[in-house]
Amino acid sequence: LQRLLGEGSMGRVIQAEDVHLHRLVALKVLRRKIEGVDGHKQVEQFLREARAAAQIDHPNIVRIYEISEVDGWWYIAMEFIEGDTLTRVVKASGPMRPDRACAVIADAAAALAVAHELGIIHRDVKPNNLMITRSGRCKVTDFGLVRVDDPGDPFHFTDKSVGTPQYMPPEIIQHKEQTSAVDVYSLGGTLYFALTGRPPYVGKTVMKLLKKQLESPPPDPREVIKQCPPGLAKLVIRAMAKKPEDRPSAADFAAALRAEAIDYRHDDSTIASGLYNMPPGAPYPAAASHTTILAQPVRTWRSAVRLVFMLALAAVCGAAGLYVLDRYDILTLVRDGVRQESFEPLSARFPDAPTSYGIRSSIPRASTPLQQPPPYSWIHSIDAREFAFVSSHGGLHYYAIDDPRALLIRADQFVGYRTEADARADGKTLFTPRYENH
Repeated sequence: LQRLLGEGSMGRVIQAEDVHLHRLVALKVLRRKIEGVDGHKQVEQFLREARAAAQIDHPNIVRIYEISEVDGWWYIAMEFIEGDTLTRVVKASGPMRPDRACAVIADAAAALAVAHELGIIHRDVKPNNLMITRSGRCKVTDFGLVRVDDPGDPFHFTDKSVGTPQYMPPEIIQHKEQTSAVDVYSLGGTLYFALTGRPPYVGKTVMKLLKKQLESPPPDPREVIKQCPPGLAKLVIRAMAKKPEDRPSAADFAAALRAEAIDYRHDDSTIASGLYNMPPGAPYPAAASHTTILAQPVRTWRSAVRLVFMLALAAVCGAAGLYVLDRYDILTLVRDGVRQESFEPLSARFPDAPTSYGIRSSIPRASTPLQQPPPYSWIHSIDAREFAFVSSHGGLHYYAIDDPRALLIRADQFVGYRTEADARADGKTLFTPRYENH
């Protein structure tokens, strides 16, 4: 054991060294007795946290190495992160620039999307549970309040509110059904914190704070950061919608954030300089021009040689059918001594090209319905009128024959069943999605 990293109501986190593998680990050690909590349930919840995190194989989830007990002390040995929590990073360096905040929260959203696919809901997403590594990546940690989609799981917490009040979604406060949308709400609030340096709601008492979570409209980061991109502000508002069905899925949230990060990231020397932070109200840096290289006049013979080389390369590429500069551009460059700073817009040459990713302004609430069966579908070549259910040879599930998903089964993989009993006897289970994709 080397040093104390943190301490909470459940126990302590200690930096330690694995003496066999010679690697640093973070040991989360459970307190032997927690006031008001049954000792057996206390250990069971601790085990659930470790098992849930261990199920998720994703680079943005803190890895679990071992769980064990020594002389009555239960501990989890997990990946040691050289970095700090998002809370401390923002407090130390100020609010993050939009492109950096998007990249960090997108990492967390991608990890949560994988967890949701496994039926695991974190339920305590907040800045303190997102670790920022020295390389600037984000890792989700602390699955202490996890809910597992298992009928035999006794820890549903449906009769009490669990989580952190500043990031607690309305359905948890109201003891309603909890789906993966609770994590998206909390992550939206965490994104607001990363952009502004403050939680989405504040209150003098916990009750006043929870009332704001229930009644106040979703916060707009533009009220604090005037230069916040409109699309990103709308994304925060959408993620913190009061109704779970109005929020995007974690996967859609991650995709939209990555699009925002790409769109607003500027091209200068600070790209590789670590965390990109900015003080509240500071103007967002203008994107550097990609034609800066061409804005300098020819001053030396080396510049002249480079220009000749560029023109020769353009000619070769043109001969190979790879259009780089047309004759007008080349003549203009030569005439102006490479002081030309702009070219003909790409939209003029490619009028049919899309103007954006199509995801920043709006996130699809559901996948596009299948308009017609794909060419490989069994429906084009197999007469299945005698069957009521279908599956594929290597598939785990079976589907009603009129289910749109059934049309995605290939003809060479088609298996038909007259009854559900026949399908179950073949080792198949009826497909029932855990969560609808809003």
